[in-house]
Amino acid sequence: MRKEDLYHGISGIRPAYLEEADSYKVRKPLRWKKWAAAACICICCGTAVPVLAAADNKIAYELLYHISPSAAQKLKPVRISCEDNGIKMEVIAADIEGNKAVILVSMQDLKGNRIDETADLFDSYSIHTPYDQTGGCFLVGYEDETATATFMLEIEQANQELIPGDKITFSAGEILNGRKHSNFQLESIDLKNLPVINDLKEDPNIRGCGGMELDAFDEEHAQLMEPREEAIVLEKGAALTGYGIVDNKLHVQVRYTDILKTDNHGNIYLKNKDGEIIYCQYSAAFWDDNEADSYEEYVFDIPVDDLNNYEIWGEFWTCSAGSVKGSWQVTFPLTYANPSSRINE
Repeated sequence: MRKEDLYHGISGIRPAYLEEADSYKVRKPLRWKKWAAAACICICCGTAVPVLAAADNKIAYELLYHISPSAAQKLKPVRISCEDNGIKMEVIAADIEGNKAVILVSMQDLKGNRIDETADLFDSYSIHTPYDQTGGCFLVGYEDETATATFMLEIEQANQELIPGDKITFSAGEILNGRKHSNFQLESIDLKNLPVINDLKEDPNIRGCGGMELDAFDEEHAQLMEPREEAIVLEKGAALTGYGIVDNKLHVQVRYTDILKTDNHGNIYLKNKDGEIIYCQYSAAFWDDNEADSYEEYVFDIPVDDLNNYEIWGEFWTCSAGSVKGSWQVTFPLTYANPSSRINE
């Protein structure tokens, strides 16, 4: 397992767990979820040993010690698993500290090669604890020989700290594969010759917004472009459907196809002559009439006369291989790890 492969997925892990690792930055934002408290619906028992070095999972051992030796000593093996559709999900190790918990989970294809190095649990996963909490899940490693993808979960309680013995239920229902990441200049957009757009979408079915200045977006009076029929394909699953000046601001619109099944998404940004990146003021997304495709419009609040000093770039995450579906769920208790007092046991 290559060190650079590990770093690609772990940029969102809290700094205390990465202080012994080299710094590495990725631009893709992590998706975070918020759940209300829910009762665990099944109870599983597992055996914990003092430190990870005593575990027999070679992949987990190598993974954690590449990330951080101190993290490997803090995370205690859990070794609880379930299997569905020929894929085994196993909770390898976990650590609890105050209102935060970190959990290592693997997904292994026992029947073939349906899981690859781009595996993503998408929005199919859920994390339940006895209290309200937020959490995220991201890929941290892949073992080709065993077709095993390893994910890191990070949970933060809202108002209540986890205590030893509290149980966590983790479930997943879908694994996306065949994902592609691309990042390139959008040469089809001439920032020196931008059209003024007057054809605006009437009553768009807005599904969300994002960006640096969300207050600048007025959903009730949204000014979003009517998508052009002559779309320019950027990647399979992403197409440029409009660009131009709306109310003295640059608007760029991209259609992402079948997002509920593919998680196709992306970002548009500007780059000046010094290489400095300028992200959009805000973006707004609205559904196509089929409510499967989504249009996202990126808005930049930069004087029109200054736009010729920039290049415009796009970064995209698309999926073409489909997904593997199943029903995976495990429940396990958390315990505090104290490696300083137990490492020699």
